[in-house]
Amino acid sequence: MYKAFSLPKFESQLKKLHAKEQFVVGAEIKRILADPTIGEMKRGPLKGIHVHKFKVHHQLYLLAYEMDAKSRSVYLYALASHENFYKALERYVR
Repeated sequence: MYKAFSLPKFESQLKKLHAKEQFVVGAEIKRILADPTIGEMKRGPLKGIHVHKFKVHHQLYLLAYEMDAKSRSVYLYALASHENFYKALERYVR
């Protein structure tokens, strides 16, 4: 099992969600920790970042994370709906 470490941007985005939505996100994080390869690996400027897509109340959410197999850690970068997600993530990560 992997350990999760959340970055400040992820924490602030998670706090903006309602309690029920936070519960769903927590369940998805557990799925990621059980199998970190579940997300789609990105290419180009976001190389090394995985993005896991899931729905909360018919709204698509994207969760960006990076896994470190050596230390068995998952770093949670961002959580948001699809609009401008990749541009904002690229600015934040690089």
